[in-house]
Amino acid sequence: MNSDTTVWQRNFTFLFGSKMVKITADSFAFTSILWFLILEGKGAVGTGMLIAVTLLPQALIAPLISPLMKTKTLKFWMFSADLTRASLMLIIPIFYFNGFSPLWFIISLMLLHSATGASYDPASVSLIPQIIKRDLIQKANATIESSAQIVKLTSLMICGILIAVIGAAYTMLITFPFYIVSACLVLFIKYSLKDDSSQESKPKGTYLKKLKRGFILVRNHHILLPLAVYCIFLNLGSAPWEALSAIYLSEDLGGGSVIHSFIRVATASGAFLMGVILTKVRVNRYGLLFVTAGIVEGTAFFITGMNSLLLLLLLAAFVLGSTISAINVPEHTIIQTSVADEDQPQVFAVIRMISHVMVPLGALVSGYAAAAFGAGKVIAFGGLIEILAGIAILTFSKLSKTKRSDLLRGKEESFKM
Repeated sequence: MNSDTTVWQRNFTFLFGSKMVKITADSFAFTSILWFLILEGKGAVGTGMLIAVTLLPQALIAPLISPLMKTKTLKFWMFSADLTRASLMLIIPIFYFNGFSPLWFIISLMLLHSATGASYDPASVSLIPQIIKRDLIQKANATIESSAQIVKLTSLMICGILIAVIGAAYTMLITFPFYIVSACLVLFIKYSLKDDSSQESKPKGTYLKKLKRGFILVRNHHILLPLAVYCIFLNLGSAPWEALSAIYLSEDLGGGSVIHSFIRVATASGAFLMGVILTKVRVNRYGLLFVTAGIVEGTAFFITGMNSLLLLLLLAAFVLGSTISAINVPEHTIIQTSVADEDQPQVFAVIRMISHVMVPLGALVSGYAAAAFGAGKVIAFGGLIEILAGIAILTFSKLSKTKRSDLLRGKEESFKM
């Protein structure tokens, strides 16, 4: 196979393997801890606290860690994150078998679990341009994104079976070797820093200056700013679906856990199919794909929320999966192509932070709104937010008009910021 047209070179294969194993480990960790708390009688308080400490610390801490990342140390940050998470997932069951598992202890360790994982994603996204040729970056992102959805679904199903057979505590022990394997695969990645014609490719200054630089880049970059703004509305608009889809299914459509499983399968299938398409089709306007996918996702939410039909719900799940890949692939590619190498971890972390904090906020508001107006209407309203925000971004920004050449010019401009 021609090495100029395939991403399956040695380094990418190890990175891909590490990410897939790490995703499996994360799924095992969250699911086993969730059911551990339920089976140990920790109730809704325990599960609610688990969800909170799983989502927020990782999003909030990533921008604080990423200024410390240098292009040559990306492997170190990924390895450290996996190794620390492996240790935490070993500590919990060991202490439990010795009769010590209070809620505060579990939540504290899962808080550390989330915080230490804050370095893996920014580092792994920033590593791709170092090991992949520029023309293959989109294909690499699409390959990882499509496979990730299938791995998540498969690992959740296997984890559920193991919890039923051997229990949540023993399932946690299985998580330990997954993290170790992921960490070891990272060590096999070898790359040399790419030459850059600009001498300003490495941002200078203290930690605080580097921290501030990430926010300045997002604020002043004509491509990244509308991207970050729409990410906020995407997460805010999809939060009702994340929080209420199961309730909508059971209360309005009369479905159960089996149908909910079909929904997860439909989502994973849509993401995989779109990911495969994006490995074959060369995109020129990443911003247009990004915004269009968001509008399509919002339309699916709106139609589904306003019409209580099970078939529409399954179709919406498939569309949602498709848009996950159609949103994440251009988002990552835009950052990797339009931002200097040393700034990529920080920019990715900043955008992830300002957008992901909308998820718990939107989920909380959705719960109260659903009690007053019904889950379907709240899901539809979330879709309307995505549609209107997408139209505004198309109208008032140049994101949708941005071509590959514009991204490269944006990278040159980022050196001067």
